[in-house]
Order: sequence, then structure tokens, then C-alpha cells
Amino acid sequence: MNILDMVGRNKELFESDLVNTENCIQGKVLDSKFLVIGGAGSIGQAVTKEVFKLDPQAPHIVNISENNMVELVRDLPSIEGYGSGDFKTFSVGSGSVEFEALMASEGSYDCVFNLNHRLLGGCN
Repeated sequence: MNILDMVGRNKELFESDLVNTENCIQGKVLDSKFLVIGGAGSIGQAVTKEVFKLDPQAPHIVNISENNMVELVRDLPSIEGYGSGDFKTFSVGSGSVEFEALMASEGSYDCVFNLNHRLLGGCN
């Protein structure tokens, strides 16, 4: 069943806005550094794949699970490729000393997605 039919629309709500701003958004993303914290979890992988579609200058992914990170790195080339940006992954905990050192060494980011449930107040 078509979702648009279910909600009584014939086109997506923001479709015209996205079409009108696509070039502007793409230009800003190409010059931006992205950090996805928790980027290899279930929601994190979906966000990471969307970020890769836009080919940012520096997509950096942080996730404590090395197994999930390996799965993500294996999947990306078949879905979107690695793009032209400075792609890096870091298997560190987001509240760790190593994470603090990473933040100090990599500098600032233009866009940060925090998908780590521990930092969001989730269950331990």
C-alpha cells in the first residue's frame, strides 16, 4: 500500500522544499565535517548511510561495538561507496578518555548526530 494514499496526499509534504533547496544543501554538505556517534547501531547505520549519500567532506563514525562497525564498513561500498570525503571510523566509547582525545585531535564538526542511547538517558 502507498503511504501517501494512506495519509490522503498525492505528494510528499516537503518534496517541493527539498527540490528547491537541493543544490544549496548539497553544497553545504560537501564542505562539512560530520560526526555520527553511535553510527553503527541500528538507527545509526541508517543515519550514516543517508549522510554518505550526500558525500560530505569528512564523515566520521564513532561506535563502541567493533563488530557493528565492521558490518557497517562492509555494507557502505555496496550501498553508496565511500564517497570522496575523509571517511574515518573510531571504535571508542563516547564517554571515554579516548573519545575526548579524538574530539581534541579532530577539531570541530559542522554537524553531529548523537545516537548513543547512554548519552541520551537510555538504559545501561
